[in-house]
Amino acid sequence: MKAKSIISALVMFGVATVVSAQNMDDAIRYTNIVPSGTAKFVSMGGAMGAIGGDLTAITVNPAGIGVYRNGQMTISPMWTTDKETAKYYGTTAKSSSSSFRFSNVGVASALPIDETGLVSFNMGFVYNRLTNFDGGYSVKGYNDVSSLLDKAVDDFNADYWDRDPFYNADLFIYDSSARRYINDYEDFGVYGSNQRQSVTTDGSMGEYSFLMGANINNEWYIGGSLNIVHVDYRHVSKYTEEPDIEDFTIDYFNVTDEFWTTGGGVNLKLGIIGWLSENLRVGAAFHTPTILSLTDDYGTKVESSVWYSEKDDNTGDVTYFTESQSYNSTGTIDWRLTMPSKFIGSIAIVAPEHGMIDLDCEVVNYSAATVNDDDMQIGNEYDELNGRISDDLRTTVNLRVGGEMTFGPAVARAGFGFYGSPYKSSHVNSSAHQLVYSIGAGYRGHLAFIDFGYNLRTKKESKFIYTYNESEAKTKSRIGNFVLTAGFRF
Repeated sequence: MKAKSIISALVMFGVATVVSAQNMDDAIRYTNIVPSGTAKFVSMGGAMGAIGGDLTAITVNPAGIGVYRNGQMTISPMWTTDKETAKYYGTTAKSSSSSFRFSNVGVASALPIDETGLVSFNMGFVYNRLTNFDGGYSVKGYNDVSSLLDKAVDDFNADYWDRDPFYNADLFIYDSSARRYINDYEDFGVYGSNQRQSVTTDGSMGEYSFLMGANINNEWYIGGSLNIVHVDYRHVSKYTEEPDIEDFTIDYFNVTDEFWTTGGGVNLKLGIIGWLSENLRVGAAFHTPTILSLTDDYGTKVESSVWYSEKDDNTGDVTYFTESQSYNSTGTIDWRLTMPSKFIGSIAIVAPEHGMIDLDCEVVNYSAATVNDDDMQIGNEYDELNGRISDDLRTTVNLRVGGEMTFGPAVARAGFGFYGSPYKSSHVNSSAHQLVYSIGAGYRGHLAFIDFGYNLRTKKESKFIYTYNESEAKTKSRIGNFVLTAGFRF
């Protein structure tokens, strides 16, 4: 058995691995979202682009602000449940979580102008929760083909970073004949370890919208909004690897990565809705790209335990034992993410006093997302990452359909959404689309109303403990949102 000292080290996203904090997942996390909001919007599957008159729908198509004939206020608490299943090398792990947040608070007002021409000028201020990051998943299994140390030693051989945590933890061996470092699995010529990872995330992404719009002849509605996006995302990953090989030098090692992303950005939205007839309405909206200025506060702890040998100079006896230590490190990275623009087209069929149905088609080019230095210089350290985003991501069409039936003051609603995978067909997650099923009901009074909505979002995708294909876990997620909206007219 080799003699090794026991060291634990830490470091995360240092100079040599800074892009670990910013990767393609960021472009997906903040753009491939299923927005929440009012209970009506949620229960209709988010398909209200040609309808308007709802304090979440107007942030999808701001022309919907012009539909209001009077003032309105809403507040919407939301309860979210997250159930995750991950299958890794034949072993299934399940996890669940729940959280409570507010998904919508807003107010809109209408200023009457005339009976024809410019009928009214409308304004509004709304907060909508774009997405909820609360959740997580667990992975466990026995891996006999690879190790996290494979990636670690390859990264070290590429950069020879003297602060590398695995190197300082004495988890690498120098192969003088190959003139490179190898790990213990390569030295033994065999793999076999119990691997476990748990990932916990929380936070949200929200949008504050200042809206203005107009009603023209009760036939055309136009609107625009200035939107301030706020990001608050926390991520904790805990990984443990325990080799299961006789006389193996490493007893175990743990890696805990943690980062907290905060920041925000601004975008503009423009929209138009046309009432072509009493029963047919159409809508169109454009969302400009959003440039998010973000800050990552990060920290990592790496704990390792390897066998240590000590020889007695007098007797020649060798004693073997293990020890463990841990080290911590923190840091901050400032960076920017440019989110792609969106185009939304809508059509609705309306039967006054009976109900309506709306279809929205949303087009997003995910390959247009870019990551930059905080000073927005061209030719920055993220050029390679931006190249991968351009090569691996594609334009996606998201479809939403929703309907409402009226029974006097009571209404019943249902909807469905399809959010296509942002990955190209050559990517392992090319079929990782999201399906959203929704249902709800409401009661409309003269001065107040109350709505209830529920949607279930399902998704299947591959996640990787590390970048090697041998660390692929097949995951399934079921995220449910219960929303209650209380509204008041004035």
